[in-house]
Amino acid sequence: MSFLGALLENLRLLPRRAWRELRPGRDPLPPGGDEASRRLRRAFVLHLHPLRVTERALSPWVTLGLGLLTGTLFLALALSGALLMVYYVPSPERAHASMLDLQHAVAFGAFLRAVHRWAAHGMLVTVGLHLLRVTAQGAYRRRELNWLLGLGLLGTTLGLAFTGYLLPWDQRSFWAVTVSANLLDHVPWLGAWLKALFLGGDQVGPAALVRFYALHVAVLPALLLGLLALHLWRLRKDGGLAASAGQPALVPAWPHLVLREAAVALAALAAVCTLAALLDAPLGAPIDPHLPSNPEKAPWYFVWVQEMVSYSAPVGGVIFPGLLGLLLCLLPFLDREDEGLGRWFGPGRVRAWALGWGGAGLLAFVAFEALYLGAQAGGDAPASDLWNPATGMLLVAGLAFLGAGTLARSTRAACLACLLVLLVALVGFMAVGQCRGPDWVFYWPWEAWPGGV
Repeated sequence: MSFLGALLENLRLLPRRAWRELRPGRDPLPPGGDEASRRLRRAFVLHLHPLRVTERALSPWVTLGLGLLTGTLFLALALSGALLMVYYVPSPERAHASMLDLQHAVAFGAFLRAVHRWAAHGMLVTVGLHLLRVTAQGAYRRRELNWLLGLGLLGTTLGLAFTGYLLPWDQRSFWAVTVSANLLDHVPWLGAWLKALFLGGDQVGPAALVRFYALHVAVLPALLLGLLALHLWRLRKDGGLAASAGQPALVPAWPHLVLREAAVALAALAAVCTLAALLDAPLGAPIDPHLPSNPEKAPWYFVWVQEMVSYSAPVGGVIFPGLLGLLLCLLPFLDREDEGLGRWFGPGRVRAWALGWGGAGLLAFVAFEALYLGAQAGGDAPASDLWNPATGMLLVAGLAFLGAGTLARSTRAACLACLLVLLVALVGFMAVGQCRGPDWVFYWPWEAWPGGV
């Protein structure tokens, strides 16, 4: 065939060839191969799945869908955040005004803000619960690298929530970030440097707004995407869900797993959109740096640190968070047991001692808080800041580690018992901090604050 003939023939067949050769459906498997395998290789989203999964992975009670929920909420955050960026202006003069425009002038602006806010809160909850699920099932065993990647994802998620909290540039966000940044003053060596790095100075101002915006829309999302890609890659390489040794029954991922995941993702998006349609994202008054809020509170996911710092700056700002973070990082290296892998709280003896010490930690927390708040109300606060509920819970956590490990003869029981006590303390301090009113005085939720605040 001549050159011109070949060229004309190629042009004539170009649409058909483009459709066949560029679309994802160009199947490398030979004819007659497994249809489920061929379908999974065909599309990018499906290719993220293994060809086959265990029947156990299909049970909703194994993972509770928490990893999938977290990923879905992140996609909702990314999409709504990209749309919000079209109207938001990251400058002290225009930031709050642009938020007012989104709330009242832009079509569906209030809905987008609400979707972004509630998806962010939901992602914080699901990523925390996902970490707890992996811990409770011992799913960090033989997955040390992926466990550390997961901790990095948790830290990045907290960073995204914290940097986004300042962007409305209203009284609530300004003073919450101010309080949170001041907590860094209690971190030795690196605290002052980190504060100056994030704020661009000693206090929240224009430089802090620009830096938080850059972190929120560029640096931290890129970091999270990178960690997420590595996390999913390691999940595939490590063999999927953690389970005890054996030969589990396998089923094709398509359609069994893929359709279940699609249903969960759609349910999560529907829930976020419904919540956003019913509840607007709050927006306070423009900032007034000369009129501090009373009480000045950190965001809810950091208020537990603020509550402990009110007892003791070294214990609440450094020792408690530092020991908790260290224990989480060392967990897969301290626990080397394979018995009961993939089961909630492991074998029977491990489960009994871990949950028992967790219950003891709850009783201890209630007792410590009752004594401390009673002493404060009576004007008889402890003379030393070492005598406080945070220090008491650290002691109980240490006793739980030694007691459960010795009695159950298990390092997993020791780690789980200690982490359960620390979790009880974290949630408890968060709840107490939410009940703080003016001048950081404790009020029950049904009690009115003085002056009708």
